[in-house]
Amino acid sequence: MTQRFLITIAIVLTLSLPAFAQETVYPVPAKTTPPPLMTEDHFGFVVEKTFEYKLTFGFPSMDKAWFIPGTKTRMVVLWLRVENQSDNPLKIDITKFTSTDDTGKTVNPLTPEEAFNRIIAGVGTTEPVLATKALKGISLGKAGNKVTVEQIKEDVARYALVNDTLPPRAVKDGLIYFDPPQKKKFTIDVTLGNLWSKPFTFSSTKPK
Repeated sequence: MTQRFLITIAIVLTLSLPAFAQETVYPVPAKTTPPPLMTEDHFGFVVEKTFEYKLTFGFPSMDKAWFIPGTKTRMVVLWLRVENQSDNPLKIDITKFTSTDDTGKTVNPLTPEEAFNRIIAGVGTTEPVLATKALKGISLGKAGNKVTVEQIKEDVARYALVNDTLPPRAVKDGLIYFDPPQKKKFTIDVTLGNLWSKPFTFSSTKPK
C-alpha cells in the first residue's frame, strides 16, 4: 500500500465518525435575578466571586478539543477556566466536581486515563496511527497530519484540568470529562466543588 492510500483510508475513517468525541451540550441559564452572564458564543457561563476569582465554564470550542479524534463513544466534555484575582492561593479539587442527570444519578469526572480509554474504544479501528478530527477544521494542505494513539493519550492528559493550587493572580484552564446519561436527550447539573455553590445546568437540546 502506498503512503497516499494509507492517508486516504485514515481520512475516510475520521470523516465517517462524529465530529466530536463529546456530546454537544448547551448552557441553561438559571432563573435568577440577575441571570448569570453567558460567553460570547453562548456555549458557557461566566461567573465571578468579587475580588477572589472568575470562572468561565461551558462546552469547549474546536480549538480547545482539537486533539480528540472522531469517535463513537458518547462523552460529556466541558472546559473550565479559573482566574485567581486574589492575593491568596486558590485550591482546585476536581474530585469534588459532580454531574447529576435528571434521574438523580451522580457521577464524578473521569480521570484522563479513563477518558482516553473510552475515546479510543469508540474510534472503530485498530490502526496504530489515526487522522485526527482536526482535519475538519484545518486547511487541506495539512490533511496528511496524523498522530499516534500514544500522542492522543498524552494530549488527553495534557489538556485535562487536574487538582492544583493556583497561585495569586494566575490563570488555569482545562477539560473535564464525564460519562453521559444513558438516554439520548438529557439535562445535567454540574457542580464545581468549593469553587461555586450553585450547579451549572447543561442540556443536550439546543435552546430555542
